[in-house]
Amino acid sequence: MLELLKKLHPLRLAPNSPDTDRAVKILCRELPFAVHEFQPGDETNGWQVPQSWHVEKASIRKDGRLIFDGLSHPLAVMGYAKSFRGRVDLETLKKHLTTRPDWPTAVGYHCDFYYKPWLADWGFSVPHALFTNLEEGLYDVELETVFGNGAMKVCDFFLPGETGETIVLNAHDCHAAQANDDVSGIVVGVETMKRLRKKMNRFSYRLIVCPEHLGTVFYLANLSNKIAETFKYCFFLEALGNNRPLSLQKSFAGDTLLDRACRNYLSSAHPDAHVDDFRKIIGNDETVWESPGYEIPTVSLSRFPFPEYHTSRDNEDIILESRLAEAADALLEILFILETNAPVQRRFQGLLALSNPRYDLYIAPGTDPSVPSPQVKDRRKWNYLMDCLPRYFDGRTTVLDMADRHELPYREVYAYVKRFEEKGLAAFIQGAAPKSFGKEET
Repeated sequence: MLELLKKLHPLRLAPNSPDTDRAVKILCRELPFAVHEFQPGDETNGWQVPQSWHVEKASIRKDGRLIFDGLSHPLAVMGYAKSFRGRVDLETLKKHLTTRPDWPTAVGYHCDFYYKPWLADWGFSVPHALFTNLEEGLYDVELETVFGNGAMKVCDFFLPGETGETIVLNAHDCHAAQANDDVSGIVVGVETMKRLRKKMNRFSYRLIVCPEHLGTVFYLANLSNKIAETFKYCFFLEALGNNRPLSLQKSFAGDTLLDRACRNYLSSAHPDAHVDDFRKIIGNDETVWESPGYEIPTVSLSRFPFPEYHTSRDNEDIILESRLAEAADALLEILFILETNAPVQRRFQGLLALSNPRYDLYIAPGTDPSVPSPQVKDRRKWNYLMDCLPRYFDGRTTVLDMADRHELPYREVYAYVKRFEEKGLAAFIQGAAPKSFGKEET
């Protein structure tokens, strides 16, 4: 994942640019993406596909002395800025500069013009320390940007499963030189799909890598209803490489099976995770997937907030490979819950002697799967589960229901229920969950 991040992070990405096209080619060497193209000027619901854009020349001089090099960093020119050449006074110049006062020596990410092209003007993103020390006088500005007719591209990798129901993973590729936001989400998505390819899955999966909002808006608007109706859940992946706990932003409804699966896993494996409601942590494409007519439950998995957000300090220095790996593992564990969760039907009547060697299903105090030390309160959870479990095998109660009611990790409860199945005492309802998830394909 880190190797792929290092290839993508330095690129001058934008919703539509030559370097974004280069990123698409790099991604297509990782997975066989289908690439959808949308032409500049296309419009839907007021959103417009932007022209291809890049910077050729960018400088600010005073008395012949270079004050600021707009090619020094991919964020140094405002995204989608227009060309300008001329001499301006300090007051005029400052109206065309943006800064990040909280990061005096860094440059910030300015993206308004991508989404509001009718407001596009010329402008630079400069360090606040430079901005506050500009002297009175005249400044020579040379900004040459090139607008072209290249298509905006959306990468779409589809992995078919046992059913047509599809879980979508989404990350964006439009933030120039932002390692965490969101190259980290891209590489975690790619890694997850590579690992899913080695398994037999109940659900089908799609990884969509595209410009934020613009890509998903036009992707869905041009998708057949037949395909869109197969989309069951969506994960937005962003800011997963920095050294902070995981954050879960709930779907719009907040109580879907997707939300429950995420919360069950994080509560046991990542008790320090931050969980909040829809759009209360960070705003991204969840509003597109959840929009009227689609209403696809979408959660966001991130490590947001992080202080370097939308600045030139969002670089490889803040990325930890261990955090990327942890995020991919977490995503796959949540998918394991969605893949395997199902109601269970009993195949016996009356009270079972769980400790009888014929069954060997009794969990002795202190041997509980989720208890590293003999804590009485945790032992009681498993003891109480054993008392209730036979009644849960009613063909309606799912394994996640059981795990949530007893505040236990799903995978451990699932493994325990599987032992009943192996003894012929219970069966997952046919078609509700595959027995093959997690096994390598042969």
